[in-house]
Amino acid sequence: MKRYFLILCFVFGLLSSYAQDGYTLKVKISNFKNYTPYLAYAAGGKYVIDTNYTKENGWMLFKGKVPEPALASFGLRRNPATVIMSNQGIIPGPSLNLFLTNEEIVVNGDANMLYMAKVEGGTANKEWDAIKPKLNELTHQSWITLKKAFDNFKPGDDSVVFKQAYKLSEDNAAQSEKLELDFINQYPNSLVSMYFLSGMQNSLSFEALKAAYTKLGNGPKNSSFAKEIAGKIGSMEATAIGKQAIPLQKKDINGNDVNLETLKGKYVLLDFWGTWCGPCRASHPHLKKLYDKYKADGFEILGIAHEQGEKLEQNRKVWKDAIQQDGISWIQVLNNEGIATFDAVKAYGVTAFPTKILLDKEGKVIARYVGDGEEIDEKLKTLLGK
Repeated sequence: MKRYFLILCFVFGLLSSYAQDGYTLKVKISNFKNYTPYLAYAAGGKYVIDTNYTKENGWMLFKGKVPEPALASFGLRRNPATVIMSNQGIIPGPSLNLFLTNEEIVVNGDANMLYMAKVEGGTANKEWDAIKPKLNELTHQSWITLKKAFDNFKPGDDSVVFKQAYKLSEDNAAQSEKLELDFINQYPNSLVSMYFLSGMQNSLSFEALKAAYTKLGNGPKNSSFAKEIAGKIGSMEATAIGKQAIPLQKKDINGNDVNLETLKGKYVLLDFWGTWCGPCRASHPHLKKLYDKYKADGFEILGIAHEQGEKLEQNRKVWKDAIQQDGISWIQVLNNEGIATFDAVKAYGVTAFPTKILLDKEGKVIARYVGDGEEIDEKLKTLLGK
């Protein structure tokens, strides 16, 4: 689901849209019930969630002004069609993303398939529409299949149906990425190309990401989001395979100092996670098996949690509660603690959770994984002979 994350700003190629005083987002949604519509976007260094709208002839009207074109998401809170409730937490569905500029933009869709809504208005949305139908169909296939598997789940059910659903999602994601890469190569100066590349930060290799970014035109590279991708490339370069791990010092759950340097002599798995992340929590039983199997052979796990609460005390509490609930026995640190001095998530170029980075006994990076696949098992089996 990682391709549905939303932060993108851009300032090239759409300046003509700024003749108007601000934007008007006109929305009409069928099958609308007791939901709370919202418009969310990042612009001017701020993250905005707007739930204020007026009604006019059956349309919802959101009005405002953005300092630069921004990627926005329109959603409906309390809409069961857009989430999966699992015992590992809430799994969000695909969102309806659009490019927000200071002009009229029209959205027309169905609450049950909001991510497939028609978006009109603005150069970037028009460019995107050339490829959107194909991408939407793949997204729809994946989401409906996965949601059906969870909705019909009963204790004792065979896991085959879930494996099939996840396999379909992976296959469709690969098809989508190929379509997007073709678009990037064909339209290197498009805002849409920058958006597509942003969604590939965790699926492309470092070399492929850097090469694709280099090919983009100067216009997209003026955007604030492009600078974030450049920062990601810089972080990945610093933590690429063969590089020495960046020094890391944090406090553990008991307030004791943890220094990554002291773990040299062991194979160390850095596990970037968060209590809010369903897939992260779901990966803990797998990590427990690996830890129990290899800890006597010189294997250690260093969990680095990154929480989303506004207050540090709140983050500490949910973090400690999750560690107890999940029965975690390996070293744990909270990235939010001392984040102003050192942000491990940013330093290691982590933009998706969970992310796992494996270090050798000398503290050098030897592998990097996004998610919780069997590749880790194979790597440890090769290294430790079990």
